[in-house]
Amino acid sequence: MAHTQGEGFDLVVDTVGGATLDASFASVKHFGHVVSALGWGTHALAPLSFREASYSGVFTLYPLLTGKHRAHHGEMLREAARMTESGKLRPVVDPRRFSLETAEAAYELVLSGTAQTKVVVEVG
Repeated sequence: MAHTQGEGFDLVVDTVGGATLDASFASVKHFGHVVSALGWGTHALAPLSFREASYSGVFTLYPLLTGKHRAHHGEMLREAARMTESGKLRPVVDPRRFSLETAEAAYELVLSGTAQTKVVVEVG
C-alpha cells in the first residue's frame, strides 16, 4: 500500500503462488485485477470480494511440458512488454541490482522476506 498511497494496485501479476498470491489479493485496488501463473492450492477469496476485484489464472505449465500453444504465451509476453514500454504497465522492482556474481545475495534477499517487490539479476 506504500507504493499506491493506500489505494492498491490496478493489476497484480503473481508468478510465485502460495502466500504471495494471498498477498496479491490483499494488495489490489477496488475493481482491480489479479493474474497468477501459479494459482494452485487453497486461497481465501474474501480480500478480492471486499475490493470488488477479479482474478484469473494463466496456466503456463502445459505449453512448457508439451510445446503446444507456446506461440500464444509468447504473444502474451510481447503484449506485457508493449504495455510496459508504453507506460501502461509499471512493474515495481527492488532498486538494488544484482549480477550473476552477486545472485546469491539476491536469493538471500528474497528468502529473508525483506524484498517486497521483484528482484532483478542482470545477465550479460
